[in-house]
Amino acid sequence: MIRLNVGSGQRPFKKPFVNVDVNPKWRPDVVSSGESMPMFADGSADLIVLHHVLEHFGCGEAGPLVRECHRILCPGGSLAVFVPDVHALMQAWNLGRLPTQLLMTNIYGAYMDSEADRHKWGYDPQSMRSFLEAVCPWGHLQAFDWRPIPGADIARDWWILAVEAVK
Repeated sequence: MIRLNVGSGQRPFKKPFVNVDVNPKWRPDVVSSGESMPMFADGSADLIVLHHVLEHFGCGEAGPLVRECHRILCPGGSLAVFVPDVHALMQAWNLGRLPTQLLMTNIYGAYMDSEADRHKWGYDPQSMRSFLEAVCPWGHLQAFDWRPIPGADIARDWWILAVEAVK
């Protein structure tokens, strides 16, 4: 079984992960769009991580990516999704606990000279669940339990929405 870090960007994971990104400037192991990864066979991965990836797709545009991940996952395999939690961010901003600059960076992305850096959509726990359920027939969806994953460099903070979809 393989483990994929799809949309690895500037945060590649260590082995046993295979880093996949559409932009060769990040030097991924595989240069490919996440929506089409024919180099990986059906049911060949036990874990796929989308670490701060889905927010870079517009409303409804991430469906092909998630369907491709579902195809590659083995039965019982997990898709771990991490995105900014717009509800938590807005709540903190409304209470004056989050500066506007940090809110806007999480809403719109930290532009680093590429349109791919921009955030195009946001999720809260319910909208993430609804999206994932609408796209693929998952065995179950749950909050990610923040267990350590060898090789993965996963950011953990109060404003990160972490979901696990099990095939």
